[in-house]
Amino acid sequence: MRSILSRLRESALPRAIDRLAGTPLLWLWGALRRRRALPAAPRRFGIMMFETIGDTLLAGTVPASLRAAFGDCELVVFASRGNLGVLPLFEGSTRVVEVPLTRPLRALAAIRSEPVDVMIDIGQWPRWYALLCAASRSSFTIGFATPGQARHYAYDAAVPHGRDVHEVVNFQRLLAPIGVPPVPPAAALRPIAPAAPRGAAGRPCLVVHPWASGFRYASREWPLDRWVDFISRTAREGYAILVSGGPADRARAAALVGACPRGLPVTSMAGELALPELAAVLRGAAAVVCVNTGVMHLAALLDVPLVALHGPTSRLRWGPVGTRSIALVPSGTGDCEFLHLGFEYPDRPVECMQGISVDAVLDAVRQVTAGRQDARRAPAAVG
Repeated sequence: MRSILSRLRESALPRAIDRLAGTPLLWLWGALRRRRALPAAPRRFGIMMFETIGDTLLAGTVPASLRAAFGDCELVVFASRGNLGVLPLFEGSTRVVEVPLTRPLRALAAIRSEPVDVMIDIGQWPRWYALLCAASRSSFTIGFATPGQARHYAYDAAVPHGRDVHEVVNFQRLLAPIGVPPVPPAAALRPIAPAAPRGAAGRPCLVVHPWASGFRYASREWPLDRWVDFISRTAREGYAILVSGGPADRARAAALVGACPRGLPVTSMAGELALPELAAVLRGAAAVVCVNTGVMHLAALLDVPLVALHGPTSRLRWGPVGTRSIALVPSGTGDCEFLHLGFEYPDRPVECMQGISVDAVLDAVRQVTAGRQDARRAPAAVG
């Protein structure tokens, strides 16, 4: 079963409540308080990381940069249950505090349990996160001033959130108020050794991750029959295929395997691996093919050969940052790649993913495995 937080992220209702209740509360907070100055010598930093797995991976640039700038500082990470599994991939956290976001009083107690000199909120639009940051026991707060979200009232330093840059750049901008130079998000990851190959003996492994998550996730998934065709054709080219997924994806992954022709070397590992274990499998893969989701960002940060399927999701804003990545978009459609914060869907049905052909994905796999990816298909490098 999907967690309560996952189901909330898939619904429009929480955003409506967040907007209607959060906006006046933040305005009131901003009217009643004065902004504070940055402490002279901050040594204890809090980082609020409540976002999805993909966002949290990209935001790894924040703790990594703080650790690089203040070697012996204390880093307290405040995380949600939905992304706690990401944190073992990171270096340098002093302490992790789980914040139960769906229980307001407990969430408030958790955020106030650890006093810090500087609190950094990586959230882009939730006003609830901004309110928690404002109520924390911190001497100075930093967060995004996202247009139209009223979040800037909560912070001592509000950093402009841009829709014209990759999200890694936005996360790195959160470090500007304390004068910390950013490091690449990949620098946050612990060293990860490749796992022993899984699947058919003697075949290189191709990992596919067909599942998206969050609001209207189905519009960001490639049709099942295309995955079946792609798996069948890559198997004929000599690959063993591993289908990735979380515990909630087990049934769909099994259905995908069952829909493939009998005898193909295709296996589901959905729900079997923790993220560090999955990272080791990705490191050992010949290539990874997936939709825009957390696994895509993990594969990109590990810099494995990657083909990322984008439809409504913008490559500029959310594309893979690896040097061996290709971000594919639909051909013949001019109204896709419109997602900025993740919920800007039009009223009409969205069928962008139908515009990505099996032939295009196969061609991209051949390019990344041969080291010939076309830089025009990938986003600009993020340092």
